[in-house]
Amino acid sequence: MSNRTARWNKQDAPPLPRAAQAARPVYARSLILASAAVVLAGGAWGQAADNTFRPLGVAAWLAAIACWVVAWWDGERPHLWPARRADVLRFLLPAVLVLLVAGLFRFYRLAEIPPEMTSDHAEKLLDVRDVLNGLRPIFFPRNTGREPAQFYLTAVLAGPLGFGLSHMALKVGTALVGWLTVPLTIWAVRWGGGYSRRVALLTGFFLAVSKWHVEITRVGLRFPYTPLAVAMTLGFLLRALRTSRRRYWVLTGIAAGLGLYGYTATRIVPLVLVVALGLWALEPAWRGASAHVIERAAQALQNGVLVALSALVAFVPLLRFSLEHPELFWYRSASRLAEGMAEPGLATFLLNVKNAALMFHVRGDVVWVNTVPYDPVLDRVTGIFFAVGLVYLAYRLWRRPSCVDGVLLAALPILLLPSILALAWPNENPSVVRTSGAIPVVMTITALGLDALWRYLDRGRDRWSLLAKGALAVLLGAALAMNWHTYFRVYPQTYARSAWNSTEIAAEIRRIAPAVGGTGHVYIFSYPHWVDTRNVAFNMGEPDWNSVLFQVSEIASKRPEPRAVILNPRDGAHREALLDLWPGACAWVVSSRTPGKEFVVVAQAPYCQAIRPAGSER
Repeated sequence: MSNRTARWNKQDAPPLPRAAQAARPVYARSLILASAAVVLAGGAWGQAADNTFRPLGVAAWLAAIACWVVAWWDGERPHLWPARRADVLRFLLPAVLVLLVAGLFRFYRLAEIPPEMTSDHAEKLLDVRDVLNGLRPIFFPRNTGREPAQFYLTAVLAGPLGFGLSHMALKVGTALVGWLTVPLTIWAVRWGGGYSRRVALLTGFFLAVSKWHVEITRVGLRFPYTPLAVAMTLGFLLRALRTSRRRYWVLTGIAAGLGLYGYTATRIVPLVLVVALGLWALEPAWRGASAHVIERAAQALQNGVLVALSALVAFVPLLRFSLEHPELFWYRSASRLAEGMAEPGLATFLLNVKNAALMFHVRGDVVWVNTVPYDPVLDRVTGIFFAVGLVYLAYRLWRRPSCVDGVLLAALPILLLPSILALAWPNENPSVVRTSGAIPVVMTITALGLDALWRYLDRGRDRWSLLAKGALAVLLGAALAMNWHTYFRVYPQTYARSAWNSTEIAAEIRRIAPAVGGTGHVYIFSYPHWVDTRNVAFNMGEPDWNSVLFQVSEIASKRPEPRAVILNPRDGAHREALLDLWPGACAWVVSSRTPGKEFVVVAQAPYCQAIRPAGSER
């Protein structure tokens, strides 16, 4: 018998699926709880009218999830980590170190990096403000539509925890989500996938120092919710594939459904589940036991129905909105796929596939908000081990087919599809945020590559083997250093050169406001592609401030009366018009910490002495 078709035996096969259990009678308790879950889900549906979370509806929704899980629970109490205490203790110290490194990368100088907000941040803060003002949307339609998880977490940070409507509130929320993804990924690899402690810890390390994950985690937008959802779903999915326990199929569906409340790219995860079930159904054939394929296929169908129903229970409120307002729910995804596309052909798709493949080692995203433009998403060390891991994983599948390995390999291209399918906007591919669901998978494959080399070196006990393993440890340190340099040295510089300095403009308004009668008397003259005045308002701590001028002719009718105006330094025409309008007015240039981001202040004559810096021009 060839190595490719290892003998199928009872030890290779997972236990008969208690998830399907066609021959096992349905207990009355389970039937009652499942029925209660359906009734409660119906109540949650009814309470989700008008795109609104209501207390009774949320209570019914959570109760429905709880009843559904308990109804399908099979077997003994689960062990969420290795059963032996010694294993846990050996795991504890290195895991804590990995989590400390992850925390350092995600929270060090968080107030300073990234330094400024963009228009997307302003849109998010407006949504958070709606929550603080008493609105409870299930789906936030502003700015082409957004899922709700970030806004409710940020509202807690902005309100009860005192961060206010600020960039910091957004960044702390996403940094927390990004940090939590690290232990969840370690858990998914070890407990879910059954990989070794070393593979799990190496996965956690590569994720902890990954510039790809750190960049999208600290920026303050919804992006890190997709890696979190993928890690959570993969943990239960891989466990279900290995054990076929009914409870893990149910939890897989619940995790997938809840993950859809985070970020739009997570909508591709159900396709991963479909492919995983297909691979699981075909696993007996891979192992040379074709007679078991029909039996396994029937089990896979039953488990798939259970996963889908579980996901629907978790998705109920958002499901109602998506059916009532499909044009809003699907708008952003549909616009990237087809809106305005001149030639939606195969050539564009293949081009996107090529560019997505190049993002790991050659050429990355161009969006300065989310990454250093054109920088590959993997540093050189991680990139090498990722390539080794891909080859090694393919070799493992060839030698001894494994559904878990197969799912890991198949999930990689699927989780890149949200970026690849931007056929209408191929210039937006590769996108580090739409491909972010692949991050836990990429880091796991990378860890498998390093672990394979380490185990190969373990065969020898001579001096050269020890030196080689020492070199691998040095490479881990090099990966940490390279990612640190990219994010904390290069990224802030590229970000600051492109972002407008709304914090400095807000600081200047606060400085001169007491002398001119308040911030309402300080205006900004609008200029194309300049600062978002909403960000200035949020940075001043006055979200209602909206003192903006578009024409000089507006000045006479504005209330409060304009007494000082801030202009773009290129706006010479309006500067001269103001100086002509206000006899004896003064003007000065306010310098910036970033060259090229200076701005001009023009003030009426009575206020010049109080607010004009010494040595400024007329």
